[in-house]
Amino acid sequence: MTNAAEVLERHRPDGAPPALPLPRRKPRPRNVITIGIVAVLLGFVAFVGYWAATGGRWYVVQTPSMGTAAPVGTLLWVEPVQMKDLHVGDFITFRPAGSDSTYSHRVYTINADSTISTKGQITAPDPWTLRESDIVGKVQMRWWGMGWLVKAVPILVIGGLVLWLVIRRFSTQRWRLPLTVAGGALLICVSIVMLRPLTRADQISSVATGDGGRATYISTGLLPLRLQAVHGEGIDLRNGQLGSVLSTHADSEGHYPVTLKPDITWWWWLVLVAVCFVPALWTVFFGQPSRSAPKHRAVPTTA
Repeated sequence: MTNAAEVLERHRPDGAPPALPLPRRKPRPRNVITIGIVAVLLGFVAFVGYWAATGGRWYVVQTPSMGTAAPVGTLLWVEPVQMKDLHVGDFITFRPAGSDSTYSHRVYTINADSTISTKGQITAPDPWTLRESDIVGKVQMRWWGMGWLVKAVPILVIGGLVLWLVIRRFSTQRWRLPLTVAGGALLICVSIVMLRPLTRADQISSVATGDGGRATYISTGLLPLRLQAVHGEGIDLRNGQLGSVLSTHADSEGHYPVTLKPDITWWWWLVLVAVCFVPALWTVFFGQPSRSAPKHRAVPTTA
């Protein structure tokens, strides 16, 4: 059987230089990463569609009543469930009769009248009892911190669309990538400033004692916090963790002040620095247009 190379050689004019093979184009790293990101996004969209089609829902934790079990900003994946399948300790989502709010607490007791009572991890038992019609579903998955990303989606999508339109309209091809990287970083900063997901805390109580005042706080941010009494004791808190300190030094107004500040360990610093360098590294390794190798073309010759 005659292959293609023999056919070309047979029909090559006498004296013409041999045809040079075209270089095989290698896939660009940027294209490979883009394909991977698109594949992950499509897979996630398919999963969300399947979850919704089977009756599943998702909720973002807004209050710290579940402590470390589901801190503020946790994304809850809730699946429909029948009351007869629930047990004490199950983590459920429900809407009490006469209430417009949705809660996610654990089953505290199963009562003799076929109702159930619920309770948060750090709160007293809830004042209501639930029936079958009040149950939204059972929590099947808890994604720590991902609720903040869900809340940031409107900012990122609308801001990203405006950024894309402005760059396409007013910038040249050379400046599009740097402006996109800088604009994306700016959108992330705006989201952090507006939502404040990193350092947050809620005061649970402040009680006067014989020695001063005892303040109790719960951390509701992603970064660990240091609760410190002025000239007194301190305690480290992570997301969803409850803690109290005794302050014995009153200020000029008779208050016992405490301070809250990030307690960032060395590995947290590494993570934050690495995240800050992501745009620069992306531009250096994947953002620069690659120079394609010159294509070899057969030059016709005259006999």
